[in-house]
Amino acid sequence: MQMVLSELHEGHAPITLQNAFHDALEALEAWEEGTEEPHVVVDGRSVPISQIFAHMSACTDLLPLRTRDVLETIIDKTSFRASGAALYGDGSRLVIPLCLDRVTVPQLRPTSSTMQLTSAVEA
Repeated sequence: MQMVLSELHEGHAPITLQNAFHDALEALEAWEEGTEEPHVVVDGRSVPISQIFAHMSACTDLLPLRTRDVLETIIDKTSFRASGAALYGDGSRLVIPLCLDRVTVPQLRPTSSTMQLTSAVEA
């Protein structure tokens, strides 16, 4: 089976992955709570943003300013600078928890049918 995302080469990502990371950050920023995880297109294939962040977590390339600006709007600017984040891997590790929270929290919330079942059992 062919990998959707290109491999890193000694910690370096091809430009397609760097662009996908930037697009994934913008999608994370626009992601509305309660909606499905956004996807971005990489080499013609739709990839969940969490997969892009996880894939880039070992990347040692420097973040360009345009990508750092988007990251700083997602992560508190003060904590971002305090973390010393300047690499794609650093940025990935900062946003992965946010992304995972948004993916798992809706699954943990009780649905209306679960709440009806609970009410029926309590009665």
